[in-house]
Amino acid sequence: MLRKALLFSSFALPLLTIAMAGPAAAHDQWANGEPVPAWVKRACCGPDDAHHLSPEQVHFSTSGWRVDGYNGVIPNGAEQPSPDGSYWIFYRTYSDGSQTNVYCFFVPIPSM
Repeated sequence: MLRKALLFSSFALPLLTIAMAGPAAAHDQWANGEPVPAWVKRACCGPDDAHHLSPEQVHFSTSGWRVDGYNGVIPNGAEQPSPDGSYWIFYRTYSDGSQTNVYCFFVPIPSM
């Protein structure tokens, strides 16, 4: 029960803040001016943590996923289906070059 409450509060407060900010909210656009998809705002973190990837930047192997620009390996099975059909990875790089663990990693669902 406590875990659910903490999970809810970790998402509810940022979403409430965004909702109250109105149309001029800072998280409505990426740094390049493109709109941030609504599912991204609901599913993960802020614009500084989001990295939209091209397929050429993502490498799958039996030892895990490697992403250009991210220093670690993402374990197979940690990926989530991408609602918009694009690759996305969420993590933070600090000024000293260190990086957090991946918060979320989205991959396109293979077409059947």
